[in-house]
Amino acid sequence: MEDFFRSYWWLLFPIGAFVFGAWDRWLAYKRSRDHLDLLKHYAAQGKEPPPELVRGVGDDMSGEAPGAYPPGGPYGPYGYGGYWGGPRHMRRMYRNYYRWGPYWQWRSVFVTGAVAAGFWFASEWSDWPGTYGPFRLVAIILTIVACGNLVFALLGSNFRNK
Repeated sequence: MEDFFRSYWWLLFPIGAFVFGAWDRWLAYKRSRDHLDLLKHYAAQGKEPPPELVRGVGDDMSGEAPGAYPPGGPYGPYGYGGYWGGPRHMRRMYRNYYRWGPYWQWRSVFVTGAVAAGFWFASEWSDWPGTYGPFRLVAIILTIVACGNLVFALLGSNFRNK
């Protein structure tokens, strides 16, 4: 058992990331649930909720901090100005295409494939004793992740507007 912890100490980092990610999601769930409960409370009394509270629900859903933008939004009161200098549909196009578009999926394919190739190379040519197994394990996992990203990139490129 002692040899296991000595050999696989690096697994503490991904396990810690999973634990903290789950904790973050649970706190976000509680925050949005409390926000919606407050809106239900206003609705049950027949009162109009404050605009900041209603805008905060959209901020929670989009992952932005509440009140991150000025009252007119990030591009002014009519949707003009800012980075694009164009109307609102340009902002929406940028947000929907480049965030969820095939560019980012193909980027994930190349990055995970390059890291997987690095671990394959390290597992074969490393001169450190005892690194063959751990490097090979990480290389196999990253190769599977790269293949999954490749499938999603192909599907995202072919069925983009459906």
